[in-house]
Amino acid sequence: MSEGSDWMRFDDIGSFPLPDGIDRPWADENLNTKEFEEMAQRAFIMKVKSGLEVPTYPQFRDMVKMFSELIKDEAFQEDVYLIKKEHAIIPEFKSLEKIEYRGDVRVCITGPFEVYLSEFGSVIYDDILSSISRSLSRFVENAIDSRLNVTCVSIDDPSLGLNPELQPTPEQLELAYENFDFDVDVQIHLHAPLYYEKLLDVKTIDVIGIETAKDEKALEFVDAEELESYEKGLRAGISRTDIDSMIAEFNLMHGVNAWKDENLILKAIDEIESAENILKRLQRTYSIFGENLRYVGPDCGLGGFPTQKSAIKLLENTAKAIDIFRNMGD
Repeated sequence: MSEGSDWMRFDDIGSFPLPDGIDRPWADENLNTKEFEEMAQRAFIMKVKSGLEVPTYPQFRDMVKMFSELIKDEAFQEDVYLIKKEHAIIPEFKSLEKIEYRGDVRVCITGPFEVYLSEFGSVIYDDILSSISRSLSRFVENAIDSRLNVTCVSIDDPSLGLNPELQPTPEQLELAYENFDFDVDVQIHLHAPLYYEKLLDVKTIDVIGIETAKDEKALEFVDAEELESYEKGLRAGISRTDIDSMIAEFNLMHGVNAWKDENLILKAIDEIESAENILKRLQRTYSIFGENLRYVGPDCGLGGFPTQKSAIKLLENTAKAIDIFRNMGD
């Protein structure tokens, strides 16, 4: 089973808890400070040490606003909703250029439909969608042109398949993603598998990512042979990130209130998302998709976790499960 398993990489979606005593308003107001830069660097190093093979820059801020506010700023625009390339910078990512890290990096970009929805709702105007897509692709271009080794880009468009009012045509899907034609793995991160078939014809997307840890039945909606015939890989969530539900389950089982004690939160993660439980999901997913399983990791971002330490605990347990899986055939 471990034979050839180097094709499967361990990544994370991106969002990460802020350190104790820091809140989002502070992060938003201090983007260009040394303190913010060091905070992002420390969090990234924590991710690397947890075992991540393609870590994403730590996404501390609102996933839509961190892009839309720059794109909407007239001082930064080349045209309406089209940002000048020199202003398409992600501060969290840029801070990583100053540390001695030579490994692979994943860049998470909020998808064109998420940004569009936040501004205009579900009625799609092609010219605006195209400008937003071009703007977002410029953030990717700058990241790839940096001194960091970007090997994977993920477009995060969870509303596809979740928001019933969002019904883009095949032409609009192509319009949204045609600008992400890069010589790295391009993932799309979906929260539900309902839309994946409509993305199979989008040539710029290499890997379709879905959440399968919280609801393993999601795997049944993805046809392995269909993925292979369209030469698409799969990114599967193998560890749960619904931390509120996990702790509620733990509290109910043990008659405690883990929210009051970080040690109990860590114990809850160890019990509910143990390496053994994560390994079972990985084995099942591999049994269906084989070497088409290109990336694995947590279902979603870890920004909702109560502390950085608890987020790292989940990453460490996931890393351990992947190591066990790779060594099973030795």
